[in-house]
Amino acid sequence: MKFSRIASAIVLIALALNVNAATIDEVKQTLAVKFSNSKIQDVRPAPVDGLYEVTLSGAQVIYFSPANNALVFGEIYDLEGQSLTAEAIARANRLRLEDLPYDQALVLGPEDGVPIIEFTDPDCPYCLRYDEFIRDSHVPVKRVIFFMTAIHPQTAPAKAQHILCSEDKAAAFDDIYLRRIQPTATCETGAAQLDVHANVSSQWRVQGTPTLILDGSPVTGFRKEVIANYLANKTKES
Repeated sequence: MKFSRIASAIVLIALALNVNAATIDEVKQTLAVKFSNSKIQDVRPAPVDGLYEVTLSGAQVIYFSPANNALVFGEIYDLEGQSLTAEAIARANRLRLEDLPYDQALVLGPEDGVPIIEFTDPDCPYCLRYDEFIRDSHVPVKRVIFFMTAIHPQTAPAKAQHILCSEDKAAAFDDIYLRRIQPTATCETGAAQLDVHANVSSQWRVQGTPTLILDGSPVTGFRKEVIANYLANKTKES
């Protein structure tokens, strides 16, 4: 365990020694004043007595001690080295899924398919490999797609806009991702959608493509085994 983790744990223990009971509503009211520019998504008791786990917009998880009026920025680990904060972040991301602008996304595949939220770039070679993998998969997948084109700003936006502006978007997606045609379609609606997609990518702090949201947890890169396991587990659940 790194020194910074040990130091954080010591601080957490010290704060927990001075416990002053407070309700969740009182914690929300106290922090709402301090975090006027951030939305408080969730407040609940933390794994350490005397602390509250606070989830801010952007799935940022911090801890608050009402007894000390103290904020703790860092991770909580159990004695096995597992991050309890990581579990909180995954839960926060699941809450964020409710706020996604699904009506602005490109949705492909059957409605009852295994859901995967994708941040993709039509000029990303790993996105093309992921797309090929999904096409070859025997598992029906509902793909909720947001284009993240900032990495290839000279070429990717035109390809993404062509897809969004086409009457048959599924066919246009195939044409672009299978490299059948060059983009031609443009429209104001598609350009506006790309702005929404860029905003969503920023909110989710997407740094690379493909980035996939699997059960609320972001997975960056074409991690074939992780995706295959996710699809297999989801198939067993259904």
